[in-house]
Order: sequence, then C-alpha cells, then structure tokens
Amino acid sequence: MKTLPTALLTLPLFLVAFSLSAAEPDPEYVINDDFENWIWKPISFGMRKEGRERLTAGKPLGYEYRGPLYRIPVGFELPGGIMIEGSEAFEGRSMMLTAGQAGLHGRYSRKIMPRTTYSYELAVKGAGTFHFRAWVHGRSAVTGETKWLDFPNLIEVELTDTWQTYSGTYRLPDYDETTFKVGAISAAIVIEVGDKAFVDNFRVREADPQ
Repeated sequence: MKTLPTALLTLPLFLVAFSLSAAEPDPEYVINDDFENWIWKPISFGMRKEGRERLTAGKPLGYEYRGPLYRIPVGFELPGGIMIEGSEAFEGRSMMLTAGQAGLHGRYSRKIMPRTTYSYELAVKGAGTFHFRAWVHGRSAVTGETKWLDFPNLIEVELTDTWQTYSGTYRLPDYDETTFKVGAISAAIVIEVGDKAFVDNFRVREADPQ
C-alpha cells in the first residue's frame, strides 16, 4: 500500500497565523462540541517521531496532515481525528476517529467531578464501540502522593452504520477516599483497534437535581 513519504513529518515548522475566535463556550455545558471549527497547527516534535514510526509500519496516522501541519478541532491540543463533511457528516462537519483516544489533554481535562451526575447527548455512527472513558486518580492530602484508581467507561455506545442520536446520564463510581481523595477528573473519547467512529454534537452538562 502506498503511504505518504515520512519526510513530510520532518520539514521545519513555521509559524501559522490562525484565529481561535470560535463562539464563546456556553456556561450551561461542561462539554459542547459540534466539531464545526477546525484549524491547522504545526506538528510537534513528539508527534513527528510517532508519526514516522506509524508510516514506516504502514499504519494510518488517524489525523490529516499537510507537510508540517495537521488539522485539529478548535479547542483540542493533540490530534482529534479527521474532519468529515458532506454526505458522511451528521450536520455540517463531524469528526471521525480510529484507534486511539482524543481530548484527554486539554479538551476534556478536569471536567468531571465526583459525586456529581451529568447528562449527555451525542450523535454517532461507525463500526465497533464509542467509549467516553475517565482517568480517575486520587491524591493523598498528607504526602501529596498520587495514584491511579480506575478507568471507567462513563458512556459506552455500540455503533451502527447510520447516524443515531443518544442521550443519558453518567456519574463517577464512588471510591474509598480514606487515603486518596478524588478531585476533578479528565476523560477522553476512546476508540479501540479495528473500530471507527463518526462523532458529532457531543454535549455534557450537570444534570438537573431530582
């Protein structure tokens, strides 16, 4: 199979002027992603090494790149899939993800609190399973030591080949916090090897008290 030359990932980086003037976030939502706005950013040094290794092995990168730049949804700090538009999209533009995770660093960082119920809605299609997974860690108030406690799937949806919309609620499990206290937690959209997910209109907010 023909792959793009790995030299594309070794070109010098240059400054790119772009605007992050997306609409101000709605304070009602913890997450409010419609994936309409994308930007080109310079490929980082860490991404270059991993990208060359994947291309050499004949594996896709999972994101679109041109020379020293890659395209990313506004608000994400690391690769966030491939922009989809036209008939394959849900509304306007959508995001397509293959094996990996998106949003753990930056976009969905420290957005989930313990003992709090959240409601969500999203549109998805594809093959395999959509996961929204939390990285739960605790910190000792005495020593400052941290420890990974759990990696629960907060949202898990089996994908179909046509767009479907879903809604529901989630809440972090309760943990023994005698030693390690749980604070704000980060999460990511996770897609397993061999799966493919198209995602749009992913929104999360605190559920109304019952």
